[in-house]
Amino acid sequence: MRSDGSTAQVTAHRLVHCVLDSDSDGLTDALETVVDQGDQELKAYVREVVAELIQVGATAVRQSVDPEERPAFAVDLRDATNDPVSIDELEPQVRATIRALLADLNGSPEDAEFQLDLAVRQLDQLTGLETVRRALTMTVALLQWSGEA
Repeated sequence: MRSDGSTAQVTAHRLVHCVLDSDSDGLTDALETVVDQGDQELKAYVREVVAELIQVGATAVRQSVDPEERPAFAVDLRDATNDPVSIDELEPQVRATIRALLADLNGSPEDAEFQLDLAVRQLDQLTGLETVRRALTMTVALLQWSGEA
């Protein structure tokens, strides 16, 4: 799902550390690297950042589960008023990012790759930034849930 040593991976880890360390200036700088990608590089860059964020979150979740257990992972999506939300009601990039995480957690790397491709299918700078921001929020929540934060 990712390549080794890429700038996008460094950006993903920097984003996570900035949030966990409450470093708003560092977070702004890291997010600017996403916006600074040219039109040609934007999709690939966002895809790698999101893939790395998913990998970080999924690893934390897997490490918090007994290796003898092989649970099926699912999500309970809620809106701001804590009402359930169907995944089909979400924006395509958000929906695909969540499905990529679930595919990774449930041992389906090919499905995760497919969902990552969908997550970056129709991207501009604004939706790219939003896709990264949502993946970052999800990753930090998973780190906190698993006790890895």
